[in-house]
Parts: sequence; C-alpha cells; structure tokens
Amino acid sequence: PLVYQKIQFAILQDENTLANRKLKLYTFATRIAAILVIGLLFTGIWVYMQEDLSFDNISTQTVCIPLGAQTQLQLPDGSSVWLNSGSTLTYSDDFSKKRQVELKGEAFFDVVKSKAPFKVNTSSGVVEVLGTAFNVQAYSDDEFSVTLERGIVNVMDNGQKQKVTLKPGEQIYLEQNKLVKNTVDTELFTSWKDGKLIFSREPFPAMIKRLERWFNVDIEHPGYDFGSLWFSGTVEGETLTEVMDMICKAAPVGYSYNSKDRKVKIEVKEERTK
Repeated sequence: PLVYQKIQFAILQDENTLANRKLKLYTFATRIAAILVIGLLFTGIWVYMQEDLSFDNISTQTVCIPLGAQTQLQLPDGSSVWLNSGSTLTYSDDFSKKRQVELKGEAFFDVVKSKAPFKVNTSSGVVEVLGTAFNVQAYSDDEFSVTLERGIVNVMDNGQKQKVTLKPGEQIYLEQNKLVKNTVDTELFTSWKDGKLIFSREPFPAMIKRLERWFNVDIEHPGYDFGSLWFSGTVEGETLTEVMDMICKAAPVGYSYNSKDRKVKIEVKEERTK
C-alpha cells in the first residue's frame, strides 16, 4: 500500500550563490509588478455600474478580479481594499452615507475610522466595524472566515442568530453552520496581499485549492486519502512548475501540465521498497 502519513512538504530555496539570490529577487519583483499591472488592467475593464436590489435599487460599482491576479483599490471614504484572485466587490455610489460592501471571494480591508459603521456582507455572514484591519474569505458558503489584524470587529451569521466579537490575532470561521472562534497567526491568512502564500501544516486538499486560485489553473488529483498529507512552506515568486517540482520532490507524486487548457494532473507514484 501507499504510505502518506506524516509527510512534510517544504519549499526549497536555492541560495548557493549571490547571483541566484539576485535572480530570485528580480523574479519576485517582476512577478509583483505583473500582479499589480494585471490587477489594475482588469480593474479598469471590469468596473461597471448596475442596479442592485440588495442596495435598495441604487446605483453600485462592482470590481471583478480574475483568477491569478490581485489588486488594491481605495473606497470613497479613504478605506483601502486588497482583492484576491477570483473576487468581486460591490459598493454603492452613495458610499459616504452608507459604508457597505458586498464581497464574493477574499479581501483584506484597512478601514478608515468613522462614526458610520462599515459593513462587509457575504453569502455566509456579515462583518461590522468602525475602523480596523481584517481579512475576509468568502469564496463559497463553506469557506467563510474573518481574521482580525487590529481593532475590533463584530461578525454575525446571515440569520443574525449568532454574533461574535473578535480581537486582534483572532479568527472566526464557519463550521457546520456555526461560527467558531480561534487564535491564529494572522500573517498566514493575510500574506497573499504582499505577494506570497504562507502555509503552516496546511492539508494537501486545502493547499491545492489555494494554488489553483493563485496560478489560475485546475489541479486534478486521484481520489486517494490526501487528507493525511500536510504542507509547510512559502510560495514567493516561484512559478507554477517550480512549485509543482518542489511538491514532487517531497511527496510520492508526479504531475503533468497542459498549458493550453491550464490543467495540472497529479499522479501517485508507487512506493519504492528497499
């Protein structure tokens, strides 16, 4: 049988020479610049006005970010928002009076303090603040989480049956329709806005999902029990093939990549016996 227990992935960094370090730095800088440019381009293309019933039939602005890109924007009240790949943010043209946004996907908010509350509405819950910095993940109903970097926020489920207050360094997530609070290292959940993904004992399926969004690819893997695999490391400037090569060095898997369809297929290698 194949053995998957207690396998730790690790990102290997080549630091043998100064030239390699310079090359890595240049690659990282180029990637970040590309992310910002692509994000801004798509922000310009995918910003549009619409009538939205959830905003009481007033005009709204919607910003859509494609998979594989991230961008930063400023709301009318001066609050900053970083949008992760595959995310959509909607806010009203009357934002100064009604500080309210709708989020599908993931975003980091740095909210300007004001007497008017700032609300983030998602399909799974609502976050309400006055002035603070926090991360919201709401790609789907089963992926809702709020991570607080500073300040205080209140999180409510959509039925408003539960209300939980977060302090810095705390996270709340949805589990079986219940809000669960935990203490976390916030950098693990906010580093994406700085151009890197940090994993700490990340389960293999969860890691794959994050890589799919990060690189805008589909990653297929066989139906084996990958739940016992976990990953620790940092993706910062590496290409998709570099990351997949590193994974294959640390785990009993191989892969093939169809660049035309942007699909990665992971294959399990037979265990070698001595």
